[in-house]
Amino acid sequence: MARRPTGAADTLDELQTGADRLGEFLQAHVRELVIGIAALLLAAGAISWAMSARRHGEEEASIALDKTRSDYLRAMGASPGALDVPELANPEAAKRIREDYEARFMEIGDQHAGTVNGALARLEATDLMLAAGQTDAALEALARLRAEAPSRPGLQGMILQREAQVLEQAQRYAEAADRHEQAADLDGYPLHAYALADAARCRVLAGQPDAARALYTRLDSVAPELRLPDYQRLQKRELEGAAPEGAAPPAAPAPTATPEQAAPK
Repeated sequence: MARRPTGAADTLDELQTGADRLGEFLQAHVRELVIGIAALLLAAGAISWAMSARRHGEEEASIALDKTRSDYLRAMGASPGALDVPELANPEAAKRIREDYEARFMEIGDQHAGTVNGALARLEATDLMLAAGQTDAALEALARLRAEAPSRPGLQGMILQREAQVLEQAQRYAEAADRHEQAADLDGYPLHAYALADAARCRVLAGQPDAARALYTRLDSVAPELRLPDYQRLQKRELEGAAPEGAAPPAAPAPTATPEQAAPK
């Protein structure tokens, strides 16, 4: 049998055949291809627009938050950037100012819901609620904020621990410990070790020494270098001394799931 000659002409024939087949495919499926390309372009444009809008929304929220915070401090007789807010000599005037700026901070949070700075504005509003003695309203606002804020560990942990602090002020120590533990369990939360220490302290205040001992044991495991305050080191030693001899440390209570964790995926 004679061998088929190969060379440039043969290769050219194969390329031409492939090009003809590709042309036929494109002609037969041109509508689907156009739709697919258009969909890809629209998706890319939507992603770019969403990222741009998010950045723009954060910038707007940041500007509004900074201005409102500065205006509030000025209204209370403090300089912009001050950490402590002085108490006005006129309690009624102070009350009116707090109510006014509570509404303003909440408005920023509502207008920029889903942004970090919008969440920070709502935190400012809850601080003013607490200053007015509205503990229940502050807790409701914090729980709602936790559910609606961006799911960034740093922000979620901050909200959880702020909620825990309010619960501590209300002497609801077991619930406060739950919130501190939830913050400690967030992957990527930079203050997780401190949250764990706060949870152990609250378990003691709640009359739950076994749970507190377990949390301190866990703290020794995950952050042995953490330096506790003197009173808390003494508290830890007392708990360790009161443990039954030879008994294994009890397991820490399972953390209460946050609304985001409990929600179906």
